[in-house]
Amino acid sequence: MSPDSTPTSPAPGGRGIVVRGVHKAFGGEPALPPTDLDVPPGQPTLLTGRNGAGKTTLVRVLATLVLPDGGTATVDGLDPARQGRLVRERIGVALVNDRSVYWRLSVLQNLSLVAHIRGVPKHERDDQAREALAAVGLEHLESRPAHALSAGQRQRVVLARALLGSPPVLLIDEPLRGLDDEAIELVLGTLTARAKAGATVLVAAPAIHEFGEWPDAVHAVGDRIAA
Repeated sequence: MSPDSTPTSPAPGGRGIVVRGVHKAFGGEPALPPTDLDVPPGQPTLLTGRNGAGKTTLVRVLATLVLPDGGTATVDGLDPARQGRLVRERIGVALVNDRSVYWRLSVLQNLSLVAHIRGVPKHERDDQAREALAAVGLEHLESRPAHALSAGQRQRVVLARALLGSPPVLLIDEPLRGLDDEAIELVLGTLTARAKAGATVLVAAPAIHEFGEWPDAVHAVGDRIAA
């Protein structure tokens, strides 16, 4: 049996994110120190720390984009290093500076295409895309080509894309970069709503002041919590 053919149901009590001693180096240079982390469903968690502490590296490990050098991790009861396909079926990922937006397509076409890739039935794709755009305040820009968006608007498109299909786990990297106060309030409200609906929500960011009282828990990677 191949790793990805493991039964799809999570282990009993295994929902959420559990990390034990995960670490990573690139070219001999440490990128993520040994890290422990627990993120239960329904508890929005902020992963913070100084620049270069390893926040994004950990998010990429959990998203199956980077293999750790050691330690163990589970996402919704599954091992991202061994069961990548199954993990990817359960996660919505929004990475900062994501360049995978299709510049010549409209905002709605970008999201409908991702909905198609995720297996959303054809008659539901545009509706789901519009709901996701409304959740991040971009419903009025659905017809705008992606190349005409500001950096903050593109970041919200990436976040909206992560929401498609209501995945049980959200891995979000720096969602507030380039956003104004109104957009910040909307994005944090959306993430809160997903957590209250039972999703596991992990957000990585270098500083915590923009988040106010939003997170239920704050975990620092590296030497200290960033102010």
